[in-house]
Amino acid sequence: MKISVNWLKEFVEIARTPLELKSDLTMIGLNTESVAQVGDDWVLDVEVTTNRPDCLNHYGVARELATLYRQPLKKIEVAVKESGRPANEVASIEISDPDLCARYCGRVVQNVKVGPSPDWLVKRLEAVGQRSINNVADATNYVLMELGHPLHAFDLARLNQQKIIVRRAKPGEPLRTLDGTDHRLTRDNLVIADGTHPVALAGVMGGQESEISASTHDVLLESAWFEPVSIRRTSKSQGFHTEASHRFERGADIQMAPLALDRTAALIQEIAGGEILAGMIDVYPQPPHRPDLQLAQSEITRILGAEIPAEEIERILRGLGFQVQALGGETWQVTVPSFRVDVSREVDLVEEVARHVGYDRLPSRVRPAPPRVERDTTRDKVITSSSLLVSLGFHEIITTSMVDPAEGGRFSTSTPVILANPLSQDASAMRSSAVPSMLRAIRWNLDRDTNDAKLFELGKTYSMVANSVPEEHRVLTLGATGHRRAASVYDSEAPLDFFDLKGTLEAILGLLDIPALAFEPSGPPYFQVGKSGRLLSQGVELAVLGMIHQDLARDYKLRQAVWAAEINFERLLGFPLRTRRFQPISKFPAVERDFSLVVPDDLPYARLSSAIAGLALDEVRGFHPVDRFRGGSIPPGHYSLLLRVTFGSQTHTLTGDEIDGLSQRLLIALQGLEVKLRG
Repeated sequence: MKISVNWLKEFVEIARTPLELKSDLTMIGLNTESVAQVGDDWVLDVEVTTNRPDCLNHYGVARELATLYRQPLKKIEVAVKESGRPANEVASIEISDPDLCARYCGRVVQNVKVGPSPDWLVKRLEAVGQRSINNVADATNYVLMELGHPLHAFDLARLNQQKIIVRRAKPGEPLRTLDGTDHRLTRDNLVIADGTHPVALAGVMGGQESEISASTHDVLLESAWFEPVSIRRTSKSQGFHTEASHRFERGADIQMAPLALDRTAALIQEIAGGEILAGMIDVYPQPPHRPDLQLAQSEITRILGAEIPAEEIERILRGLGFQVQALGGETWQVTVPSFRVDVSREVDLVEEVARHVGYDRLPSRVRPAPPRVERDTTRDKVITSSSLLVSLGFHEIITTSMVDPAEGGRFSTSTPVILANPLSQDASAMRSSAVPSMLRAIRWNLDRDTNDAKLFELGKTYSMVANSVPEEHRVLTLGATGHRRAASVYDSEAPLDFFDLKGTLEAILGLLDIPALAFEPSGPPYFQVGKSGRLLSQGVELAVLGMIHQDLARDYKLRQAVWAAEINFERLLGFPLRTRRFQPISKFPAVERDFSLVVPDDLPYARLSSAIAGLALDEVRGFHPVDRFRGGSIPPGHYSLLLRVTFGSQTHTLTGDEIDGLSQRLLIALQGLEVKLRG
């Protein structure tokens, strides 16, 4: 926000240079990005955080400076010269939805002369980035920048029945705003209506039909308080962001509404003439109550590590607008002003003291004992998995979690989480599967001639469960396309295949101590039949993998085979990391023996492998399939598998009889699976 130094000086005495002022504001939490001279004035560009709407105006910033410089803050005193009939005989105000509009004030100014604003007002508005419109509109903008409370002026003659009704919009109700844009409203939008139709989008922008023009003579001024979340939703859904919505959606000061209204009415009377009718129409159904806070000096000392004098604490808090009453025992009862919507706890008051004492003046203290640090096992698993994937040549990506519901439905049968205010149809639901996000990332790379890509994302998926409650799950998604080895003068190219991805998954799962890990050659329908599978532990699915189905590949314009995997990382977190154990290399030679086995076609290799591993023979160092053969003397429904087994001992060289005995035990274990030795 742009702040005029000359304007500040109307409320507080400032003896510092503009550059010093810039530094001082930054030190108390109002980061000032720049300072520039504009005519005979200096303008500060202050970055006001979202929790400090009280400083989105000159008076709020002046309050901070008055406290910092120990100077008195000039009070806003307005003398309204009323005359004529009561205002409530000329106009009426009704609030139909008090949950969205807690207060609505109005004043009537008759016989105004709409025209250009005086030079001093035009220059001041232009200095802070506001363009001049006419003297009535400029008065509302001036008070907005001065006191931080948005106001709006209606042409009273254009309001049907001279009535204001604050209500929710009817579905599909039209409204043309001041910028000439036509809108179709919904029940979520709060509007200011006259006796027949909407004339303004509450807290955002006025309507074109009731705007102030050169023919306006009677003005109805409004000053209200609107529920912040409602204004934020309306601003987003209707594609607006105005000075008014910027303040209302952060939390305006409900007690400032009548003062800002009087200030504006008096200013209009000064620069546009007119007669302010008697009385303010103030509809205030239920004034809110904020409980007082208690502040203990011991708590300030504990948090800040410094002894702050009691009189200094009281001075700072009173200067910032808090009411402070000593309770004895170095404790105060503090009443929070209505403009400080960010203060609700004792620690918030401690922060106020710290800001104005100066963080640079607080001492550095060493804790009497080091804090207890507990190992974050979840983070360990995340880092270990990510590091392994990077070492295998994968690149980490981060994609959006919002997708088109129709697209997400092709990859998951879960009920999607639909967004209430989506940015577009393509981003109107939270993803139930991360595979579509991965496919878009793969396509993005292919479109830019990156034909060899290996990507992974550790993100989340979302689904609706019982009672329409959304639930989120962590997933690890892999995507790969292209070649594992490019062509060179030494060797031909080698494209990625199913076993590259399966090996990667086994390496990830191998980091954890997972019991009874098994593989099944079947996967979800978005994978190609015969080129997919799933990994399970004790019947519970941990991961699926496969080649993207050709129909999906065509829809995503993938010009080459793409392999993908989705790991339920939430389930993996339930397993401990595998403990590393030192195994010395044996001093004694190992022996390899080949077994030519006849295996039934319907027997998965995983079962054969489990049978051998289940023997738990220390002398069996390892085994792996070497060759496979069909036909010839092999009976139908079977194939020949050459299995190479490595035998060895840590204590001695195995004899021939020992190896024969081990081989016999191995063959007996396989007989139960109808696996026989060939010949």
